[in-house]
Amino acid sequence: MKISRRKLLLGVGAAGVLAGGATVVPMIRREGRFESTKSRVAAVAGTEGALPDSADAVIIGAGLQGIMTAINLAEKGLNVVICEKGVVGGEQSGRAYSQIISYKTSPAIFPLHHYGKIQWTGMNEKIGADTSYRIQGRVEVPSSEEDLEISKAWIKSAAENPGFDTPLRTRMIEGDELAKRLVNAQTPWKIGGFEEDSGSLDPEVVTPTMANYAKSIGIRIYTNCAVRGFETAGGKISDVVTEKGAIKTSRVVLTGGIWSRLFMGNLGIDVPTLNVYLSQQRITGVPGAPKGNVHLPNGIHFREQADGTYAVAPRIFTSSIVKDSFLLGPKFMHLLQGGELPLEFSIGKDLFNSFMMATSWNLNEKTPFEEFRTATNTPNNEHLDAVLERLRAEFPAFKESKVVERWGGTVAPTDDEIPIISTVEQYPGLVINTATGWGMTESPAAGRLTAELLMGETPFIDPTPYKLSRFS
Repeated sequence: MKISRRKLLLGVGAAGVLAGGATVVPMIRREGRFESTKSRVAAVAGTEGALPDSADAVIIGAGLQGIMTAINLAEKGLNVVICEKGVVGGEQSGRAYSQIISYKTSPAIFPLHHYGKIQWTGMNEKIGADTSYRIQGRVEVPSSEEDLEISKAWIKSAAENPGFDTPLRTRMIEGDELAKRLVNAQTPWKIGGFEEDSGSLDPEVVTPTMANYAKSIGIRIYTNCAVRGFETAGGKISDVVTEKGAIKTSRVVLTGGIWSRLFMGNLGIDVPTLNVYLSQQRITGVPGAPKGNVHLPNGIHFREQADGTYAVAPRIFTSSIVKDSFLLGPKFMHLLQGGELPLEFSIGKDLFNSFMMATSWNLNEKTPFEEFRTATNTPNNEHLDAVLERLRAEFPAFKESKVVERWGGTVAPTDDEIPIISTVEQYPGLVINTATGWGMTESPAAGRLTAELLMGETPFIDPTPYKLSRFS
């Protein structure tokens, strides 16, 4: 079995173990807990002054998904307002690993990724600024002979009709070509999948850069302005109610990331996602280090950033057992079927805090979004130390690298690993864009699709796989 995005969800599957009554051994207190934190991205000044009385569309959340959706709507001529509970890109949009790839993605999400790579390639020219995007190529070494055959079959299938008048530029490499990509590796790797047009974005750069571009084309972004809910008239959305007042509108997009489930739950709509923790770090570049983006089956994963530093991820995920673990655990049970990556489960303060957090409120009451302006999990230093040790053993040049910073990140996937980009039958005029585990790659496509759904236009990608109703 290959090391894939599915492993991200295996930690979440621990919730299913609890819900099913099985014993998890050991269920120990792991490093990493959810709490308020500081943003990693450069500050983007919010729009000053009072909220407007009305807008053509209101976006909830100023992460990259919200920003890209807003840009698509503004390009259609709409007057767009973004309301953000904290700061621009303060949570996962400033904390992602940010490799822009399509390799071995499922048929449901491949179009989002393939289109995303195309759009990011021309983004710097479009906005007249450096987003940090670089085409750098990515090597992924198969984890087994079985994985090698799976990889070859995927390349053959995806190459037949990738779409958008752009060919698939992925192939297997070996010999000198592979050795040049894995320079001075201590393991004699024989073959690898090479995605030559894969790219890289630095989240701490791209998110504020795109936000500033959005502002330059007339999009207003109100920070520290949490949305509490909607008002309706005639069965349709009529107003968005924030902590600073109401905005009259008939079109709303929720790009709330890990908060989408809580927000929609107050409206009586179930968004079945569970939060998963991961840890990231950035280290200095050194002479003789391999370039680009590398994924090795011995637990080494790194990506060269635009400034010459390296993002190094352990790719170990932690499921912190919380109230939703018991509510949603059975939905994730099917993911508990082995895998090469270690599963880490945590039971501690997060469980207590999850029962204390409000799950319903009136529009005149303070919400959890106003308590947690910017929040995520703390990093797991044990995981980060271990991957750095593995990296230095495999590529000795990295022994001279120094840790620049470490941080935690939280994502909220669905049990089928497919995002939710969907209208909501009970709330005409609302579209949800959430639950992506590949937000940087998917945001150009997801933003366009979301805008088309909101406007009632013919979608450029079949939206069926992303519908919220698939969970009914």
